[in-house]
Amino acid sequence: MPRTRSVSTRAALAAALVLAAVPAAQGAPSWSRLGGTGVAAGLAGPAGRPVEGAWFSADGRRLYAALEEGSLWASEDGGLTWIVAESDPLEPRAILDREDRMGQAIVLRNPYRAGVSYALGEHLYRSEDGGGEWTNLTAVGGSSVIGKWQAVLAISPADPDLIVVGNSMGLWKSHDSGVSWASLNGRLPNFPEARFADFGASRTPRLQSKGLGSLDLVRTAAGAAWRVTPAAPTESSPRSQEVPGPSNGLPPGYEAADPLWGAAQREECGTGSECGARRVTALASGGQLWAGTSDGRIWVSHDGGADWSLSWDDPHGAAVQGIWADPAMPRTALALSGSQVLRSTNGGTSWLDIGDGLPEAEWTAIAGHAAAATAYVAGPAGVYFARVDLHQPSPAGPWVRIGDGLPEAAVGDLALEPLRGRLYAAIAGHGVYWMRTPQVEQALRVVSAADLSQRPAAPGSLLTVLGARAVSVRADGLPAPVLDTADGRTQVQVPFAVEGRSLRLRLDARSSSQVVDMQLRRVSPAVFVVGGDPLILDAGTGALVGWSQPAAPGGSVLVMATGLGEVEPRWPAGLPSPESDPPSPVARIGARLGSVPAEVVSSYLASGYVGIYVVEVAIPRDAQPGAVELALEADGEPSNRVNLVIGR
Repeated sequence: MPRTRSVSTRAALAAALVLAAVPAAQGAPSWSRLGGTGVAAGLAGPAGRPVEGAWFSADGRRLYAALEEGSLWASEDGGLTWIVAESDPLEPRAILDREDRMGQAIVLRNPYRAGVSYALGEHLYRSEDGGGEWTNLTAVGGSSVIGKWQAVLAISPADPDLIVVGNSMGLWKSHDSGVSWASLNGRLPNFPEARFADFGASRTPRLQSKGLGSLDLVRTAAGAAWRVTPAAPTESSPRSQEVPGPSNGLPPGYEAADPLWGAAQREECGTGSECGARRVTALASGGQLWAGTSDGRIWVSHDGGADWSLSWDDPHGAAVQGIWADPAMPRTALALSGSQVLRSTNGGTSWLDIGDGLPEAEWTAIAGHAAAATAYVAGPAGVYFARVDLHQPSPAGPWVRIGDGLPEAAVGDLALEPLRGRLYAAIAGHGVYWMRTPQVEQALRVVSAADLSQRPAAPGSLLTVLGARAVSVRADGLPAPVLDTADGRTQVQVPFAVEGRSLRLRLDARSSSQVVDMQLRRVSPAVFVVGGDPLILDAGTGALVGWSQPAAPGGSVLVMATGLGEVEPRWPAGLPSPESDPPSPVARIGARLGSVPAEVVSSYLASGYVGIYVVEVAIPRDAQPGAVELALEADGEPSNRVNLVIGR
């Protein structure tokens, strides 16, 4: 049973932990974009937004593209770069001759090549004998290499073999009449309309795009990019799992028909003759369920959607476009109705408009943070925030626009990660942006040092106190070693001797003291995550495991964790583990790769470190290459799930 690590392994672990401890960037917060403006959907390049039109100028030197929202773009280098364009009467659209439909396809004749025709349908077809025989130009393995349902076709007057196709997945170009394809979406404002579905302190957000599926940020050799995972017809968004659907009821007269598009913003048709005017437009789940509708009403359910009561009825019928519910305060919610920003602190019994001072706009997204006493709204006028007491019905402070670095475009959805204080904005055509929120960063919170989640503490576990820089800490009256303090945060180790089901931390600064109560468990396992990637080392080389250095089948990896509980022999908190024969956790430690149990070779406190456990996990020889979810277990209690990359 290995109990020591090589020098290279210790060095890699030290470097990774230093990276994990880097404080947040200083200075005025500003928006930064996550990934690009196109999405990877397993096609011939980045996918984009639906295209309504594409054509060449009369001399073939300029390519035009009309996108779904009505904007017009022009390129003079074949789609490598684009500029906003206006319709030029001197360069009318070149209309291709249309023939009768071929089934569900539209047939277009190539005016520059006799006998050559194209058929636009689910795929793109070409005929060189006037329509006698057809060749599918886009089918690969039962799918289309450029996306399905071709809508427009442009042929260059200067080069009849140069064709451009627009469809539901963007704009595509071929220099050889459709034999090979390239994407033109990378430089167009083509990020799809999307809503936030899931996010956390240790991972980037996941989005849902109607018609595409889930969007996940992945790291590639060319940088971060958005990848599409097509949704199954019955798959529901992670953020909508606790939101009512057709099976457990919605407000009377309304019906949810599309649970996939669900938790943040919904446009669902109701039943009966008033179908067009009765849509569920916003849903939220906190301690109770909240539903907003297109006819200006807010409904509340206290029993999981079985029964609903009317909470708000806007006299002007302004649609409710967004609802945010506080998961820790069942009676607190924020809602958007037209240009009004509504707040309720009594479970929906009454609502107060706190939007005084905001520009007149149809706001579409809202988020709040009770501990930081802030609210954020977004829409066509950008993103604004205000100081708001979410516990008491008092007026809001002045609304301030936060737009430095954000495109001048309507914000479709907004999400606030409540632990690290990252605010995310999704903008159709431009992508996903994020910024730090000093208001949330300064709020007092206690999280696991491994994955920044608010999980229970355990004997010996490492905690990060956000929003406080403590000189000393006591846990249930026992001294808790302070390991690091920097920029309003404190890292502390829970004493191994604590007992019970709750834990009280007393944080003493130079001039003040604060008390935080939290849950306590015998074990509370958590795998370390650094910059979105798990802290897993190759047991043989000590290298960090990832896409550039995957784990080897038949080998083993070292998983860094905290929260595995008491150890034998007993070891004092705050003291680095010894180089030889380090203590091992008393709890039974297990691991899973996906849903399959994995062999745990050994587990022990990391030599030379405080509160960090090393769990060596064997990789089966027949493990399939790619990313698989790994989770540790301590006495059956699971940790967070992280991605482990396995090579060939």
